[in-house]
Amino acid sequence: LDPLVYWVKGVGPEFEEKGSHLGPVSIGKSVLFFDKIKEEDIDTYKCVIESCCSSQSDEIDVDVIVPDATCEDKYGLGNVAYAAVWKFVLFSEAVQYCADLGLELALPRSEEENNKLLEDVQNSFDHHPNADKYSQENWLWIAASDEEHEGTFLDLKTGEELKYENFAKKQPDNWTDGDKYPEGQDYVGFNRVGGTWDDSFGHYKRPFACLCPQE
Repeated sequence: LDPLVYWVKGVGPEFEEKGSHLGPVSIGKSVLFFDKIKEEDIDTYKCVIESCCSSQSDEIDVDVIVPDATCEDKYGLGNVAYAAVWKFVLFSEAVQYCADLGLELALPRSEEENNKLLEDVQNSFDHHPNADKYSQENWLWIAASDEEHEGTFLDLKTGEELKYENFAKKQPDNWTDGDKYPEGQDYVGFNRVGGTWDDSFGHYKRPFACLCPQE
């Protein structure tokens, strides 16, 4: 017999939240169709396929997004120095994403640059259509790490020790979660609310920002 099929909307950036049932339930197949994409349609979806006669089920994740338009004057952002990219990736993937565009992962090297990164990230969060689903995520990757030598954070571009940093109080702490992760926290995250920094686990997935070309 044909399975039951239905769609769920708003399941979060990693498709782990419950979301809301779109209905109705179809038999055999179901198509997620948009005649014209509206802002509220830009979200994460899950297609759920359930056996009619057993407890077996399967799920297919779908992420509806608009082009990032990294560093372009789109979505009401204006001309930016730093372009936030609203997708969940590992630190290494963030570095590679920017590099593939001929850019570099953002790293403020002064208080002025840190304030500008905060301004651009907050502006992007308020206006970029892809940002809505990241309302529970306060951190973005920036290009600093102490992976090479614990406690000495290096600028990924120059390989030199940071001359400027803005770690939050009692950070960095190289937390190991009760020795669950003995390698500790080697990569730096940037807080999109206050602009402070924190050391973080490399297996975390987060949004990030690229440094745009400077004229």
